[in-house]
Amino acid sequence: MQNQHQDMSAVPHRRTPAPPRKRPSVVPRRRRRPVSQRREILWLPYAIRAGLSLGVLALIAVIVTLLLNGGFDDPNPQSKTIQLTGQDVDPEITNQAKTLLRQNQLNQPLALYLWGQAQRKLPLEALPVIRNALGRGQVTAPVAPLAKELSDDLDQGRAAAYVIWVEPDDHAVSGTVRLQLDGVVLGDFPISRDRYAITLFAKTGSVLHLQISATPDSPVPVVFRAETAAGDAVTRKLPAGKSDSWELFVQQSY
Repeated sequence: MQNQHQDMSAVPHRRTPAPPRKRPSVVPRRRRRPVSQRREILWLPYAIRAGLSLGVLALIAVIVTLLLNGGFDDPNPQSKTIQLTGQDVDPEITNQAKTLLRQNQLNQPLALYLWGQAQRKLPLEALPVIRNALGRGQVTAPVAPLAKELSDDLDQGRAAAYVIWVEPDDHAVSGTVRLQLDGVVLGDFPISRDRYAITLFAKTGSVLHLQISATPDSPVPVVFRAETAAGDAVTRKLPAGKSDSWELFVQQSY
């Protein structure tokens, strides 16, 4: 009995095995992009919108420019300048002007020049009377100092009569343009296939501004082209009622 007890005590005690532990399920994580890459992605829509906005603004600017300019096709700014040199001086008209001024007489180009000077240098209240007198070719007291100044400039070679030639266009049609030189109306000139000259007085070294306006009766957009000994200038496809402008550079000739 004792031996039996000893034998039983020698049998090792078996424990019930513990159930296996459940491993927590691993949820795969998305790889996070670097901060710089995320910023680029966030900025991308803003960049696209900004680019589209700039494109729209540029298109609007082009449309507004075309509307303000009448939509005429004249993209080259170099075609808006013209040079007047000593080769464009008309000696006969210049000498005739000297004689007329000594006699207190005026022809139309002289009257237009003095009218422009009067507008810049004389009182506004005196201009209506001066304009009427100049229209009759008379040198009145208020204009006498301006006429004397021009006479001296002609004698000293500081001013002269210049000629600009209006050239016909290959596709010329009937129509007229109104020319204004520094705000002074020179007159209405035809658009035709005939070459003709425009005479104006100017001081050497000055810069003149010529405004070209298509008259309302012009049936289709006109082309106005002019040349001097140094080059030419052109206004293309100018619709009725619209204006363009040139700059005339009078080079020193003395």
